[in-house]
Amino acid sequence: HALVSLWPKGVEASPLLRPWGSAPAAHGLSPAMAAAEAPAAADDHRPTSESDLSVVDVPGGAPVQVVDNDGLLVEDKLQEILTAPDIQDKKVVLVSVAGAFRKGKSFFLDFMLRYLNNADGDDAGKGWLGSGDEALTGFSWRGGKERETTGIWMWSRPFFRTLASGEEVAVLLMDTQGTFDNETSMKGNCTVFALSTLLSSVQVYNVMQNVQEDDLQHLHLFTEYSLQVVEGGHGQDTPPFQELLFLVRDWSHVDSHPWGAEGGAAYLSGVLAQKEDQHTELKQVREHIHSCFEKIDCHLLPHPGFQATEDPSFDGRTSMLRQAFLPVLQSAVESILSPERLVVKKVNGEEITATSLLCYFKAYTALYAAGDLPEPKTVVNATAEANNAAAMTQAFKQYQRTMERQCSTKRMLSDDQFQLAHKAAVEAAVAAFDSAKKMGGSELSTKFKQALAGEIEQSHKFFLQNNRFKNMMGAFKTPIVLTLAMVVGIVAGWFSNRLWLSSVAQLWHNLALVAFTCFLMWVINVMQECRWDMLNTAVGVVDNFAEQVWAVVRDKGVSLTLGESPPATSSTHRAAHAHSE
Repeated sequence: HALVSLWPKGVEASPLLRPWGSAPAAHGLSPAMAAAEAPAAADDHRPTSESDLSVVDVPGGAPVQVVDNDGLLVEDKLQEILTAPDIQDKKVVLVSVAGAFRKGKSFFLDFMLRYLNNADGDDAGKGWLGSGDEALTGFSWRGGKERETTGIWMWSRPFFRTLASGEEVAVLLMDTQGTFDNETSMKGNCTVFALSTLLSSVQVYNVMQNVQEDDLQHLHLFTEYSLQVVEGGHGQDTPPFQELLFLVRDWSHVDSHPWGAEGGAAYLSGVLAQKEDQHTELKQVREHIHSCFEKIDCHLLPHPGFQATEDPSFDGRTSMLRQAFLPVLQSAVESILSPERLVVKKVNGEEITATSLLCYFKAYTALYAAGDLPEPKTVVNATAEANNAAAMTQAFKQYQRTMERQCSTKRMLSDDQFQLAHKAAVEAAVAAFDSAKKMGGSELSTKFKQALAGEIEQSHKFFLQNNRFKNMMGAFKTPIVLTLAMVVGIVAGWFSNRLWLSSVAQLWHNLALVAFTCFLMWVINVMQECRWDMLNTAVGVVDNFAEQVWAVVRDKGVSLTLGESPPATSSTHRAAHAHSE
């Protein structure tokens, strides 16, 4: 039976997928091998002591923790459930309920259990709610403000149902720890919800009173975290997850949308609608949710009655529930678990068996436990980091602007001058960062200040290289201009002497002498790395003069030495042709 080609990124094939004691299987292990070998490996892990009571032997079943509150797999218990002989080769329907803590998730799951337990064959009939005096049992639940469920729990007993195709499948129920209690980190919340979404065929998202924007934002975050371990991620052609059901509790706006599935569908279409004048962020959230699930439904439940929420003796008896609540509850349960509505678990379009589901449990929990995934953040943490990052960016720009001003001259700064400029720029950048209003406290601020120091160090190297490059560029201009001046002075003086213009010749010779003196000063200044301020100033004047001469020569088009030839005339072409011949 197919363990699909989609395999979580970064995780070696499970030991269940290879013969016991053999080398690790390749990433692309065939589905047939996965199904054939997993049961054998599972047998090696089953408890052999007679004192060990198997969870599958508990009459009627019991809730079993399969993922603890640290996100670690309780492998032996899950293995007993999924590799039992009557289920291991059957395809599975896994229904999971997730949402905020203390909002009645386990309470709703126990009515699902009652439906499955009271079904005779494939027809539960209409009396599955039982007598009004029957206490509600199954997954642990109670009223109050303290959390009840931690980690992920599964009912130990599978329920077998026959699909319209005639194939028998195993139905499993899964309860999850409520999100956003006062004891669990954001990573823990994301991990539990992500695992629930990845592993279930129907994800029931339990919300109170209405679907608020923060519910959608959290769903966006949780599904993004789920996609981190799905091969292909956002790039898949089909949605990576199957069915999502918004279960809206305590719905009171019956004047606009009646209780039940029909009112829920109309309500949800408005909530997830994308409008032209909608903010881009809100559109993106809705696009993401639609892209993640093959089907999205909604069911509106009324308030169960104040006796259920305020009476300490309430034990789930339907006689203590509001009468208007019962038919809507019955409809909601049957919309998920009636044989014609069952959704078989698929991965990458292929229906999977219980044995394959065990492999995915092991792979996904291992990935989240490895700590290689991005750390999910609360809105406050994300805002604080963005705030500090913006302050760091502005401070870094301050450093760059200061250094650009200091290094904007055409002449190279000496090393001492450059380091003084760098120090002043660093002080200005740090002052800009410290003066910016930031969130997150001193620890986060220190982290970003260290990052700023690293960015500045990289930029410092760039400015230093650029400054030294100026010296090399100067070597191609000032020496050439001074050398030409010496040559012109000597040659012009020689011709003046031949023409008996001794006074004019003396002027040309003086020009050559001045050029030679400037040339010596320039050489000494470069060799001393611009350390002498007076000489540095004098050479600066020479450099500026040489730059102006260079520009004039270049503009007039006679700088043939640098390859900047003037437009060729006909005589030039003839001369070049004659030279080539």
